[in-house]
Amino acid sequence: MVQSVTPRGLIGSLALVVDPQEREVFRGLDSLIARLQPAVAGLLLDPMFWCPDVDHCGPVTPPLLEHVIRLVPATFPLWVRITGTTAEQTIQNRRRLETICSRLNYSGPLAWVDTPLLYHSNRGLPEHYRTLLAETPFNLIADNNPQLIGKLKIKTKRKNIRTAVLKRIAEEPRLVGLLHRGDLRRVMNYQRAVRRRSDFFIYDASERSFLERPSASGIVSVGANLLPDEWRAITLASLNLDEGSQSQSARFRHLWETGLKVRTLEKYYKNAPARIIPAVLAAWGLIRGQGEPLSPGEQKAVDSILAHLPEGRAGR
Repeated sequence: MVQSVTPRGLIGSLALVVDPQEREVFRGLDSLIARLQPAVAGLLLDPMFWCPDVDHCGPVTPPLLEHVIRLVPATFPLWVRITGTTAEQTIQNRRRLETICSRLNYSGPLAWVDTPLLYHSNRGLPEHYRTLLAETPFNLIADNNPQLIGKLKIKTKRKNIRTAVLKRIAEEPRLVGLLHRGDLRRVMNYQRAVRRRSDFFIYDASERSFLERPSASGIVSVGANLLPDEWRAITLASLNLDEGSQSQSARFRHLWETGLKVRTLEKYYKNAPARIIPAVLAAWGLIRGQGEPLSPGEQKAVDSILAHLPEGRAGR
């Protein structure tokens, strides 16, 4: 049976740190994948997370994708961001990465991830996605990220994919999912727009939203780098996928304690996860270096997390 590229559950977004001396080298890749893979249903490679400047953020590089493909099982779902600064560059990013897949004879469950409104308006988006998918054997997941769009130096009219546009682009069968951050009413409209697609999944890309009102599909979490088992337990319980053998009272008590731990840490890193989470991982010895120097507030957040988890179960 072929593994679905859009499994229900926890998708871990790798909290990587770029080596300043070698821009295509990432610190701690092997140890992070070894830490996350047993707990997650898939992995996301997302430069929009680890890049400090959204206007000058490079794509996933072929060497990085090759390294990851060699590290994970052939049936393990991988999501890879291809978003560029233009429609043409996004297509070229996809083509460059596909050369690696072709050379490795890789045909596993891989999906490209794209935030189209970073470089394209809602107008003409269905046509762009038909062009993007015309040559690729892999599926596509769209990313609706109004907060990221709001950071652009060039302001756009709309920060969200329009519901009518999502309905049209979802007519393409290889557009298989959406990552969403935003209000509940919008996601309900999105769900109605794709109701004819039983194979189309809408994932929460906001940890706080998922903790407050879990989606039916799952969560993309960067906090899973810190607490992989805890995020897995909460996600499976929220989606009614867990098969615990504990009594009901013991199960509820465990989930309450786990949820409290996850919420506490999320509160500390939520303002700057791309800086705070790698710094914690470095303090645990899971990666070498932590990127740019931290501000006093960021260092305080790191210290608070370490006070709750001094060892990080690095030898798990």
